Amino acid sequence: MWRQDMRRETEREWGNGKGDTAPPFLTRIARVVRRVIGAPDYATYLEHCRGAGHAPTLSEQEYVAEFFEAKGNGIRCC
Repeated sequence: MWRQDMRRETEREWGNGKGDTAPPFLTRIARVVRRVIGAPDYATYLEHCRGAGHAPTLSEQEYVAEFFEAKGNGIRCC
């Protein structure tokens, strides 16, 4: 039968799942809220820089200023 050939282990058991490395629940909720209201998320920027393999070039204040400057230059409805 096909069930005999199925793997019984899960990705988490092999260490491939996100369970051990996922941020805490409240941190994830805060990120979602920031994304919904359009606020900058410096921690996500730092994670991106680490993942891309380079050091962050902006301080938190510079990141927030650049974020709002770029956001303000777009087409606005009001």
